[in-house]
Amino acid sequence: MSQKKESRAYGAFANVIILTNVAVHAKRDLGTIKLFGSENVRMFTSGVDAIDHLTDNQVDLILCDSSLDDMTGIKFAQIVRKNMSGRPLPIIMVTLENRKDHVLDSIAAGCIGYVLRPYSLDTFERYLILTTQLDNYPEIEEMELQEARDMVERGDFDEAIEAFEELISYQDEAQKYYDMGCQFMLQCKYGKAIVAFKKAVKINDLFAEAYKGLADAYKGKGDMEAYKLFLRKAADIHAQFDRLEATKALFIEILKHDAETPNPFNTLGVNLRKQGDYPGALHAYRRALELTPSDENIYFNMAKAFYFMEKVEEASKNVIMALKMNPQFREADKLYQRIHGKPWTPVIGKPASVRSAPGDGRESAKDVDP
Repeated sequence: MSQKKESRAYGAFANVIILTNVAVHAKRDLGTIKLFGSENVRMFTSGVDAIDHLTDNQVDLILCDSSLDDMTGIKFAQIVRKNMSGRPLPIIMVTLENRKDHVLDSIAAGCIGYVLRPYSLDTFERYLILTTQLDNYPEIEEMELQEARDMVERGDFDEAIEAFEELISYQDEAQKYYDMGCQFMLQCKYGKAIVAFKKAVKINDLFAEAYKGLADAYKGKGDMEAYKLFLRKAADIHAQFDRLEATKALFIEILKHDAETPNPFNTLGVNLRKQGDYPGALHAYRRALELTPSDENIYFNMAKAFYFMEKVEEASKNVIMALKMNPQFREADKLYQRIHGKPWTPVIGKPASVRSAPGDGRESAKDVDP
């Protein structure tokens, strides 16, 4: 490994960031990237410090570990993707973590490569080549999306609906790529898996925009039920990819026409809880509270997730919060009794919090996690 690799693909990586809080990993990554001709390499253990550096400096490639001093590698990738959308930055996750959900979360966060430690030089080289080949979006589908949007602007609603529905029909293709990625993961073919998962994520990004376009087209035709339906579908996809601002904007728009619409992050949390993904469910519920902070149902759902995780103290805090908001919340009282062995009693002398009135953005009880 003493000789530099010769390849025209690596000239694009003159300025590199290595981000890890494990010294031996930093040393290994530094030695490797320098073999590919990268001379200007900065090393960080803090995600915040790395983001500050990105603000004022040219960076061509980021090698990011899953463990940092102040956040996870996935969180760092999410922040970069959200705040630097005008400057697409290739991020390769280089980690000991080989769980499938971590790979998927990394790709959804914007990473374009996933290198499992310990890696060989040939493996690392393949990922650098892959980085130069991946596009940000499937160009043909993106052009079709813009054409459909233009139809809505012109008032050609029926044609626009047909075009958006064709784009949504690609959903089966996304599932195909997702399944393909899972098979590659089982075979430990991480390079092929990353390409398959990336394609699936790109197509799913397209769905959210296509559903939003369908909603606008049906609104133009005066079909408000279809308008609300497809806005909810777009919001659900954004929630799945943890896009708070995009989800919030759609949720607020839906509330103008349907005050009882479910909070998409709460719905996501319920689904994840049913799948046994309690940490994922809790993250979704916390997001849900950013949209509807006075909803007792979300606190109850959080309490239930903590209870299944055997975190009784956290479960108790959240179920009490739900009961303070709604003293007649029977399901919450049952959970309280399961935890404490007695019914919940409001504190004497302190009036119970007033329940949110219908129409203020509180989701309906149908979204209580059963």
